[in-house]
Amino acid sequence: MKSDSVVIDKRWIVPYSPLLLKMFDAHINVECCNSVKSIKYILKYVHKGSNHGVFAAHSSNNCIDKISEYHAGRYISSNEAAWRIFGFPIHERHSTVIYLDMHLENGQRIYFSEDNLQCRLANLPNTTLTGFFELCKNDNFAKTLLYCNVPKFYTWDKSKKVLNRRKQDAIVEGHDGIRSGDALGRVYTVHSRNTDCYYLRLLLHKIKGPTSFKDLGTVNGIEYETYREACLALGLLENDNQWNEAAYSGSPSKIRTLFALILSFCEPFSPNALWENNKECMSEDILNKLRAENRHIDLNYTDSIYNEALIKIEDKVLQMIGKSLLEVGMLSPSGQHAHNMNQEILGELSYYSDLLLNFVTQREPLLNTDQQAIYSEVLQQE
Repeated sequence: MKSDSVVIDKRWIVPYSPLLLKMFDAHINVECCNSVKSIKYILKYVHKGSNHGVFAAHSSNNCIDKISEYHAGRYISSNEAAWRIFGFPIHERHSTVIYLDMHLENGQRIYFSEDNLQCRLANLPNTTLTGFFELCKNDNFAKTLLYCNVPKFYTWDKSKKVLNRRKQDAIVEGHDGIRSGDALGRVYTVHSRNTDCYYLRLLLHKIKGPTSFKDLGTVNGIEYETYREACLALGLLENDNQWNEAAYSGSPSKIRTLFALILSFCEPFSPNALWENNKECMSEDILNKLRAENRHIDLNYTDSIYNEALIKIEDKVLQMIGKSLLEVGMLSPSGQHAHNMNQEILGELSYYSDLLLNFVTQREPLLNTDQQAIYSEVLQQE
């Protein structure tokens, strides 16, 4: 189609739906939402808040103050005013979300005082987790459920601390007395650094109908000492191939930083094996530096070079989470030198001793009696 000198084709036509046009008798543009960004676009409107308007306040005097004259405030339109007056619902939530407790054996949270401490410890409260174990001992249908699916069929009695079958909602076909609701169960998240609890949560999402903490740690009739070993026996843990691949892209310094991040926050399957597979990549710059200093191009990797790399990695882990390599399941470096220590420790030790000694010598005689007593007590404790 051509109008004067302008050629108009389909690019000039806004997408529309004939069905919607006829249904609403209005101009409605239609776009195909094929990106996750569309969700962000919707949420932006939902959370942007109420409408605002700018209004001016004029006084009778002739004083003009542009800043104080104009104000921004909430604007209530006639539509919103009518909605509020008639008391129509402002929001709704569907489905109901039930949060489920997550703790180790005898790890329930309790509140106590000095007077009732022993009583509270002797009578730990039931939680949704311990209630789930008790339910699985006595209810055959519960034995077919994962922990997160329990709220769909059972309700938690907060006063009696027990799980009861739903008395309303739709009947589950083939199961007498079982009704299904729309509630969703959500188990509280656990950081991977909280190792035992983290793997316990993983088992609860994979094992149906456990009757105790011991039952969760038993796989194929074998009781494992830790929940991590039980997860390993079930094949729930990934290998470290993705971390090995990362060693082929990046400088040694960057790879050491990545390795420190993995140790600190990613719970690798085998930290020592990961180190052994990639220690040359993480030590390459140290080797090159020694070759340059000694003018020896044939110098090869040694244990001292690897140890130097481990020291640098431990320094980064200390800065990130305040733990040594030994505490995160790695071999600990040996023979640390002062210039390789953690930077925070170096900062605490980098004092001018002579100046400080002179400062103390000059001010000791100026202390009063009370100050001198406290000063002497502190020195004795040192």
